[in-house]
Amino acid sequence: MKPNELVVAARVADGLVYVAGLAGVVAGALLFRDGNLPFAIIAWVVTFIAGTVLRLAAWMARGVAQIMQRTERIEADAARLVRDAVADPEPHDPWR
Repeated sequence: MKPNELVVAARVADGLVYVAGLAGVVAGALLFRDGNLPFAIIAWVVTFIAGTVLRLAAWMARGVAQIMQRTERIEADAARLVRDAVADPEPHDPWR
């Protein structure tokens, strides 16, 4: 999986957070209106937990994407240093 794909997945999860929140509000309001206060509270709590889990998943996906991007940069820099060292085997003396 590429870092850009993880960022897109994080954005989708962020969007689903709002969808879950809206669904919880609507479901809770409908249950509350019908006089089912305990079920309304359960609906609100469950959708809050679902939104929190989605938010954490998005946060983790962004973090993993950043780590992958930094790792790719470090690998590219290390490969460049190795190429430079192989191309010029003489050590450079800065005080010459």
